[in-house]
Amino acid sequence: MAERHDMIDDLIDIRDNWSSVSHPLGSIGDVLDPNQERFDPSSYKERPRVNSIFCLQCTAHSLVSEERSYDACHRCQDICPVDAIDIQKATVRVGDTCRKCGLCVMTCPTESFIVQRVMANQLFERIVRAAGSHEQCYVTCTRALGRLGRMPRDNEVVLPCVGDVPRELWFSVLADHDNVNVYLPLGICDRCRNTTGEEAYTTEIATAEEWSQASVGLEVDASALNHEQTRAYKRAQLMADIARAGRTTVSAASPALSGAQAIAKRIRNHADQLYRMQRHLEQAVGDKTFASRRRILTQKRKAVLGMVQNHPTLAGRMRLEVPACDATRCTMCGDCARECPTNACDLDAHGHFSVQAAYCVNCGACVVVCPEDALALHPCDPSELVVRDEDAERRRREAKRRRAALQKAARTGKRQARRVLDSLEGRAS
Repeated sequence: MAERHDMIDDLIDIRDNWSSVSHPLGSIGDVLDPNQERFDPSSYKERPRVNSIFCLQCTAHSLVSEERSYDACHRCQDICPVDAIDIQKATVRVGDTCRKCGLCVMTCPTESFIVQRVMANQLFERIVRAAGSHEQCYVTCTRALGRLGRMPRDNEVVLPCVGDVPRELWFSVLADHDNVNVYLPLGICDRCRNTTGEEAYTTEIATAEEWSQASVGLEVDASALNHEQTRAYKRAQLMADIARAGRTTVSAASPALSGAQAIAKRIRNHADQLYRMQRHLEQAVGDKTFASRRRILTQKRKAVLGMVQNHPTLAGRMRLEVPACDATRCTMCGDCARECPTNACDLDAHGHFSVQAAYCVNCGACVVVCPEDALALHPCDPSELVVRDEDAERRRREAKRRRAALQKAARTGKRQARRVLDSLEGRAS
């Protein structure tokens, strides 16, 4: 049902119309203006930095042969379109041929490659800001935007390659936003030298859509791009502008908080939620293994766990595998625990193997390095991904108890009032 047009909407229309009169050429003027900032694809690209300590192939090299260490993980080498990644023993090097596409950052399960612009936390904030403030949000690449010949709009998230967005991030975004699209005109991907990018984003998006039961839109026509802000965002921004113009302050209790402030607050709340979730997880399973190795939550896994807390039913749709141990073969050598990049695998004092599914990145490296082939990957129980918030559950129980007490008091009061009325009626008769 359409929302009723009121005075605030009239003011927004007046402001928009005035803006149109003031800038009659719109985006065409941006192209014609010689002083207008031009789009530079290189400003969106950066050669990745590498932390070899977390590389699965590097750590496996000290446990198994060179051939088997390659089996531990070689995703970055497979996805690199120019074979720029060289792994020798305990060192990962990115060569000068690197195209700065960022695909290695996306595919690395241990987040050994670092490019600030395409790290999961940064990408989540950028996409959520765009999706929360505009009717449509577009994830696109530098080649697609370069064809338009302009700087990106506020609802356009520009990446070296659309394949830089991992499935975990698509899943986290799609669960709450139904207005996220990919903008890729025809002739972009099939002529791109990042030859592995198209397969990467189709695979990642397809998996995220299966998990979330939502879909990512696709736009190929530049003329169909929608850059309209949402009604709620425009109304909030207008009220904030009026408040500033009148030299008044907008109180925290006022509904006239700006749209930008509201979205920023939402992102802060999300970050706080992830922090609390991590603390609860550490309290539940311990923040260290038996050998005092600190457990690590990757940004991608943190995004997944955070979304599952808000939508527990979605956990059942995820298809993740974790290692299971055949105790008859295990010699308790501990290679699995030493290889695990997030220290999700553990051996207790009695040599019993265990794995914390919430921390496991499902890389399978522990299976590769096990000398007795005692480990194998098995489907994960989705319920293990839901981190219990003891404080929230306690508050819910207390609120339920208070509601029950109030309802009981109300029923008791009604019975007493009825008895009083009956008594009065009896006396009157």
